[in-house]
Amino acid sequence: MIGSPTLIHCPEKRRPGLHLSREFGLLCWNVNKRRGNAQYRRLFERWQREWGLELLCLQEARVRRGAPFLLEGFACYAAANLRSARRYYGVLNASASRPLDSEAFLSEGREGFIGPRKSFLLQRHRLASGATLLLLNVHGINFRENGQYDRELERMRELLRSHEGPMIVTGDFNGWNLGRQRHLQRFAKVLKLKRLDLSVGGVKHFWGHPLDMILYRALDPRRFDVPLLPALSDHNPILVEFTETD
Repeated sequence: MIGSPTLIHCPEKRRPGLHLSREFGLLCWNVNKRRGNAQYRRLFERWQREWGLELLCLQEARVRRGAPFLLEGFACYAAANLRSARRYYGVLNASASRPLDSEAFLSEGREGFIGPRKSFLLQRHRLASGATLLLLNVHGINFRENGQYDRELERMRELLRSHEGPMIVTGDFNGWNLGRQRHLQRFAKVLKLKRLDLSVGGVKHFWGHPLDMILYRALDPRRFDVPLLPALSDHNPILVEFTETD
């Protein structure tokens, strides 16, 4: 376990850009601590070509200190909540442009009162227009009561509330019951966030409720897909291509 927020910056093979493209692809995926870097690298490289992938938001990612990210020219930061020997686990953001800043957080509550805390990662990115995109990658607390879940969302709301421009909040929210879904709806309403319609199937559900989602504002989602990759994780990746709105 980790008792305080740990922000890890992976070394870069090649300098990232200064801003995201006007049209950029985003990946959200709980990779479930799986191995297989060669498989992931091939997938990420293919999605770079097919989706213009410039933002990767991973949950349960495995990070080794001193190891560069799989894609060259990507800045990589992780907010760790678990540690094993030289490896860390948590949420990870990789981007084709260097973020303006990155801040790691741990949930106030623990899983099951004595388990680990969850982590989330807040970043600001420069868009092609010069506007600032606020990006939050979340792994929601799981084995706790709905009241604790709502308190964690309220904490995130306060961190995001003052930002007036484009925003993306994405991740594995663990919204597995109706009460949690209602808390998420209120969270999105307060921040004026739209929810990407992922009723196409493939998104992991529990008790009929989706766990993974993408919330956004002041951006236009041009297309999205949920490829089925059960051999790599018990969650499927979500790919979306965003463009800046006029």
